[in-house]
Amino acid sequence: MAVRFEHQWNEGKGRIRRISTSLDSRVQSADVAESMVMEFCARVAGELICEQVGLAVRESVANAIVHGNRLDLTKKVQLTAELNDTGLIVCIRDEGDGFDPDSLPDPLLPDQLLNESGRGLFIVKSCMDDVIMRRSESRGMEITLIKRITAAPLKRTRW
Repeated sequence: MAVRFEHQWNEGKGRIRRISTSLDSRVQSADVAESMVMEFCARVAGELICEQVGLAVRESVANAIVHGNRLDLTKKVQLTAELNDTGLIVCIRDEGDGFDPDSLPDPLLPDQLLNESGRGLFIVKSCMDDVIMRRSESRGMEITLIKRITAAPLKRTRW
C-alpha cells in the first residue's frame, strides 16, 4: 500500500495538505485507514477530534469493504484525506454496486436496537460535522466526511 502526500497553496486560502491511498478489501484495512487518518489529523487537532475522525473513518472503510466491495480482493477502497484552513475532509470510495442510503432503517427504533449490525452510519454521522453520500461517477459509493477544525489555524509543519 502506497500513501501519497501532497502540499499545495490554494489561491490565498492557505496550505492544503492531502494524503491518498488505495486499500485492499480486507477487514484489516479499516485499522490501517483509521491509524493513517488519525496521525494526519493530529497535525492540527486535539485527541478527542482525532478519535472521532478515526472512528468515523474506521466505520466508513469497514462498510466500504464489507458491504460495498463484499470482501472481493480484486476491488479496492480509495481513501483521500485533505486538511485545509477550515478542517478535514475525508473521502472514501468503494467499487461495489452502491445503495440507497435513505433505505437504511433508523438504528434507534425499538425493533432495531438489538440488531447486531446497522449502527455504522449512525456512528459516522455522530462523529462528523457533515456526511455526504452519493453514488460514484464510475461505480460504487462515495462517502465524504467533514470535520470543521476552526479553533486554531493549521500548524505550519514540515513533512
